[in-house]
Amino acid sequence: MLNEQDGARSIFPKAVSFNLSTFSSKDFIVKDFIEGLSSTSLASHRRSGVQTTEAFDPKPYIRSFEAALERLKDLDEDLSGRESDLKEGVRRAEQDHTRTIERLGSKFNQTLQEFQRLDASISDGGGMAVRIGGELEQLDKQRQRASDAVFLIKCYSEFARGDSSRLEALRKTGKIEDSIRCAVVSRQLTMIARRTEGNNQSRDLIEKFSETLEKDLLRQFDRAYRKQQWDAMQGCAKVLYDFNGGASVTQIFVNQHDFFINMEKLVTGQILPEGEIWEKLPDPDADPPGVEPSLQKLIKEVKYVLEGESTIIARVFPQPEQVLGKFLQRVFQQSIQQRLEMVLQTTEKLSTLAYLRTLQAARVCIGQLVDELKAHGLTEHPSPLSSTTTVVIDQNLEELFLPYLSGSVYIEREKQSLDQLYAGVLLKFNLFHSRRKKMQNMTYFDRMKISAAKVSAEAREKAIEKVKESESTGGGAWSRVLGGVRRADTDEGDTNNKLGGILNATEADGQLSVDTAKRMLRWLAEAVGRSLELSPTADTPKDVTALLTLLIEHMRKIYIETALDVCLESADQQGTKNEPDLAYFAEIKPATTIMHLMFSFINTALIPLASTSLTVRREMMSLTNTSVAGLEAKINNVVQKTIEVVLNWVTQLLGKQKKMDFKPKDDDVSLTTLQTPTCTSIITFLERVVATIRQTLDGANLTHFLTELGTGFRNLLLEHLKKHQINSAGGLMLIKDISAYHTLVKSWGVKEVREGFELVHEIANLFVVNPAALRERLKDSVLVKVRPALLKVYLSKRDDYGSAGIEKLLSVD
Repeated sequence: MLNEQDGARSIFPKAVSFNLSTFSSKDFIVKDFIEGLSSTSLASHRRSGVQTTEAFDPKPYIRSFEAALERLKDLDEDLSGRESDLKEGVRRAEQDHTRTIERLGSKFNQTLQEFQRLDASISDGGGMAVRIGGELEQLDKQRQRASDAVFLIKCYSEFARGDSSRLEALRKTGKIEDSIRCAVVSRQLTMIARRTEGNNQSRDLIEKFSETLEKDLLRQFDRAYRKQQWDAMQGCAKVLYDFNGGASVTQIFVNQHDFFINMEKLVTGQILPEGEIWEKLPDPDADPPGVEPSLQKLIKEVKYVLEGESTIIARVFPQPEQVLGKFLQRVFQQSIQQRLEMVLQTTEKLSTLAYLRTLQAARVCIGQLVDELKAHGLTEHPSPLSSTTTVVIDQNLEELFLPYLSGSVYIEREKQSLDQLYAGVLLKFNLFHSRRKKMQNMTYFDRMKISAAKVSAEAREKAIEKVKESESTGGGAWSRVLGGVRRADTDEGDTNNKLGGILNATEADGQLSVDTAKRMLRWLAEAVGRSLELSPTADTPKDVTALLTLLIEHMRKIYIETALDVCLESADQQGTKNEPDLAYFAEIKPATTIMHLMFSFINTALIPLASTSLTVRREMMSLTNTSVAGLEAKINNVVQKTIEVVLNWVTQLLGKQKKMDFKPKDDDVSLTTLQTPTCTSIITFLERVVATIRQTLDGANLTHFLTELGTGFRNLLLEHLKKHQINSAGGLMLIKDISAYHTLVKSWGVKEVREGFELVHEIANLFVVNPAALRERLKDSVLVKVRPALLKVYLSKRDDYGSAGIEKLLSVD
């Protein structure tokens, strides 16, 4: 029975059942769908029980896929029908929507037209209401004026009868509004009384009442200020502004402020010049110490008070900028100005430099105060300061320093300070050279008297040193005395005699010092920086020109040129009896160093500051170039004169050459292995000279000096060879001398000099060359470029010149 049932089963595959939901599922995958169709066909094939190894049979698959395609066609037709129905529904819905939109648009337009008509009618009603309101306001003002006029007439009538009870009652209510009205009526009554003639009693009574009212309001304002009742202060200030423009309340607020009372002792207190700051102020080598302590304390207090009171002013007064301006004016023109004047007067007694440093520090400190107040805003805090108050505070700052900076007052002070400092630092230098000039004109006996007086002078010098040590602890008084000595005083005979007994100007004091020049330039740099801060920008070219002129006057003319003139005088005084002393030449090195420092400073720091004025800049450059040319000319004169002095002494030494040095006898032949004494002395002298020159000159200047010296020395040797008869043994002696000279100039390291001495060496060789080899010698050496006629002068000094036929040899050549 089971077999029958199995035999009844179909061997064909069942069609796969699927619908639209199968494809609309999110998990639908085409590959899985195809595999499902294939697996159905394979399962049906296995159920048929056929076991065979035959080839693959596609029929089950074809049937399965055909059934699936048929089902898909049915579903497609079904979907197409549904789509057509939906499209028709959408078309009908769109038509309904369009008709609905048109109907709503028509209703909206009707509503908008109704709204516009309504808005127009409301606008007409509003305009009417505004006009009615304006008319009502005008009527109210007229009514108020009429009421005020009635009240004013009643008050005036009562004052005419000597009765002021009505206004007194209004004044004593304690209300701010009533006080304001009382003040307004009182001012109007005063104006009426002044215009009305004949009733002096009522006018006097009105004025008396006004004064009473004003004093009462001022007392209320002051009492409220003491109790910090800002609202009451504001009310009183408003009444007084309406009463008399606020002049009285502003005056009482400023004049009776606690700051001016409490700061009275600080402003007018005595200044004691004690402490480190007072020691540094007059010391030009110390850094500027800053602001005087009492002035700095006052400025800090001013900043604190202004920032605090500005808040009260802004809250209380109807016009705070006007009150703040008065307060600022009082602070600057009274408190700060009084203290500044006292400080400057005290520092001026110390020195001009102390005065200028204090002025600069005060200007910077007060300028910082002004900047901080502007940034704070004062009555406009936290906003920046208003333009009106900014102008007021800038004007007060400018007027505060106007007496010290206007015109040429300031720059003249700077020139005076530098002139004093330069005169002080160059005092001993000038004294030494002034005495030196006098000593040159003295006789031998006068010099003996001065030498005898040196003992007492030294004793006085020790006493002065003690005074200097004692005064060094008292604020540098000695340095200030030296700094205050005028340069013109050193030129006076009497002053020289007095200072000569006090100041022992040694030779070292009369020499140039690079450190002194650096100090002078550092002082000038401080003055330039100070002028840039204190002088107007438009005056900068004029100021730096004045400072440049002062620097040229002292450092070039008084300092460098004086030393160079002394060098030139020393060179001129070198005679031919003794070996020249070139100690003066050491001044060339500091002179060139100071020149470089000075003109570098001028070109770097001074001339660029005059860029705003081409005319002034051109004048400064012309003055600088003239100074450079003048100093270079003096240095060149000293160098040339020194070369001349050296060559003159070499000439003297060559003149001491013995005639028999180059023509020795037979028994003196053993001496040919040594240089002559003249050669030894010349070499020793030139070695000392070159050693001295190397300590002073370097670079191109040293090369130029050695070139000039070597060229002159070579020319002297060439002339020297023309003066002596030379035999064969003397030729060997000459070769030794020339070789020593050649070795000396080689050590100088100057190519031109070394090459120039090769000619001298070759000419010296002509005195030891065999006459037979002389022709070849003239053709193979550097002498080939020399004409035979020039060589004849030297060859003629050979002993064998005539006997060996050398004269004929030269004539053949």
